[in-house]
Amino acid sequence: MLTRDRWGLNERAFAWYYPRLMAVSERSGGAELRSRVIGRAAGRTLELGAGNGYNLPHYTAAVTELVVTEPSPAMLAQLERTVRATPPAVGSWRAMAADAERLPFPDASFDTVTSGYVQCSVGDPARMVDEIARVLRPGGRYLFIEHVRADEGSLLGRVQDVIEPVHVYVAAGCHPNRRTEELLRSSSLEVEWLEHARLPMAPVSVRPLLLGSARKGLDGR
Repeated sequence: MLTRDRWGLNERAFAWYYPRLMAVSERSGGAELRSRVIGRAAGRTLELGAGNGYNLPHYTAAVTELVVTEPSPAMLAQLERTVRATPPAVGSWRAMAADAERLPFPDASFDTVTSGYVQCSVGDPARMVDEIARVLRPGGRYLFIEHVRADEGSLLGRVQDVIEPVHVYVAAGCHPNRRTEELLRSSSLEVEWLEHARLPMAPVSVRPLLLGSARKGLDGR
């Protein structure tokens, strides 16, 4: 499936329009949804696919160190400007390029991992979850808010399936029909909290959301 053109034009276009498109949702209730998830982060925290930094205002002083990562050069440039202009209220922070499916960090090196609208765009979501489990310390938590496929049998779910090829290209890799709940429940992480919600004032293809947390076992598995 084509996710970007050879010149990366769709990725650069996405980096330009995504923050503007999401700003409407953020003002209409999306920021409150982020806060409910990201506000739970504590200890040494890793954010995956931070984009332009919409999660940053929701971290608290409970986070001793924050590492924010983003694989897209176009998005990373925006992220670095955002984090310098408005530093998060954490002990310390740094921004860097990193791929969620190949994290450049040692095993068991973070207390919390977060993601906001990332599972929809990675090439191999299962590998991303495996990497999250690897870098989490025993008892550590993965906090997430993600676009997901609508309910089985729903008209919207069928529409998401039909438009997926075009959606993936236009939105620089975003699959609107990912079954993230099934993936998490079948992973090595223990799901603690799951909630289905709707992203307000967003394109209909990405309105169904899944937010929650999953925990790595104290035995390290």
